[in-house]
Amino acid sequence: MNILFVHEVDWLAKVVFDIHFLAEGVSLLGHQIYAIDYEDSWSRKGFFNLNRLKTSQIEGVSRAYEGASVCLRRPGFLQIPGLSRVSAFITHYREIGKTIREKAIDAIVIYSVPTNGLQTVHLAKKFNIPVVFRSIDMLNMLVPYAPLRPITRLLEKRVYAAVDAVLPNTPQYAKYVVRMGAAESKVRLLPFPLDTKLFRPLVDCSEVRQKWGIEEGTPVIVFIGTLFDFSGLDEFIRQMPQVVREIPEAKLLIVGDGPQRAKLEQIIRDLGLEKQVIITGFQPYRTMPEYTNLATVCINTFVVNETTMDIFPAKILQYVACGKATVATALRGITTLLPGESHGVVYSASSAEMGGEVIALLKSPERRQRLEEAGLHQIREKYSPEKIARELETILEELIKEKQSDSRTRRA
Repeated sequence: MNILFVHEVDWLAKVVFDIHFLAEGVSLLGHQIYAIDYEDSWSRKGFFNLNRLKTSQIEGVSRAYEGASVCLRRPGFLQIPGLSRVSAFITHYREIGKTIREKAIDAIVIYSVPTNGLQTVHLAKKFNIPVVFRSIDMLNMLVPYAPLRPITRLLEKRVYAAVDAVLPNTPQYAKYVVRMGAAESKVRLLPFPLDTKLFRPLVDCSEVRQKWGIEEGTPVIVFIGTLFDFSGLDEFIRQMPQVVREIPEAKLLIVGDGPQRAKLEQIIRDLGLEKQVIITGFQPYRTMPEYTNLATVCINTFVVNETTMDIFPAKILQYVACGKATVATALRGITTLLPGESHGVVYSASSAEMGGEVIALLKSPERRQRLEEAGLHQIREKYSPEKIARELETILEELIKEKQSDSRTRRA
């Protein structure tokens, strides 16, 4: 099959996540994969940059799996604040249509709504090819400007109602897309694909340990991810003095970057925790197993509210797959898939109350071991990347056959 993946973030600059795993996983099954993205991390070079109105193409992109290959096509747009997304709405429509024609696309997987979602759905119907929506977020909740959220919500509803299938990665997102207008018969759960060959226990982490000056045997609490304002790390850092009183040598390693970083750094300075808390900034995806294996305990501190309740941070699976005891806030999106200690995770009611659970685990090697063994068993049973890539392959093949059958029926 020739399959097109469409998103509205920067394929190369974005941290490796679901779209990379699925697209590259299916490419390893022998299919030709194309992708269209939007360079949301663009920086303007000069007042006019007309060259950026042209489409650029990068062959053989591989970020998640060695040996995978994605042909990335990047439509141009006006690099002018306020007009960049508007112009992308037009250029993406043209490039998606061109790619469908030139590359004989058989099926499309989309992750996006405002920038290119409706265009993709329209073009898929025009060329009579199936289009599926991969649901991994409540998209309108992620819009940084509150006045634009109702518009995005309306667009979400239109896209969910129009696609041939919606593929949520958690049961909570399945309920969400149905509430938003997706036909229940078109919703098919497709779990997050996890590379258990990469994320595994006992990965050598000596290089990152040395890089950040962390001695062997130091109790290390690790958070990995983008530092959104809802990360909850501000509340957890305020508990670090208590953690250090109980376990003086303990350190918190925050692997990531984002809009909350400046605030976190200020809290660290105010509390005099510069030696106990380290923020690394974004690190290469291939080093994530090293950072995870450096941990004594891993954490996910997301604030529990209406916006975050159904989020499923993929890093939880990566923590558990590396055999790490994990403490997380009790988001519905996580608890429905990893119900508790039988799956390697201890839950806290809020990030502000997580310190006690972390201290208890740091002091109990036996309990950590029980959690680690339980979590590893669950991961190996359910989240094989090849298994999930095969499931997506089967779904797309079925939808292609249905389209072809419908076409023959109409002609008859």
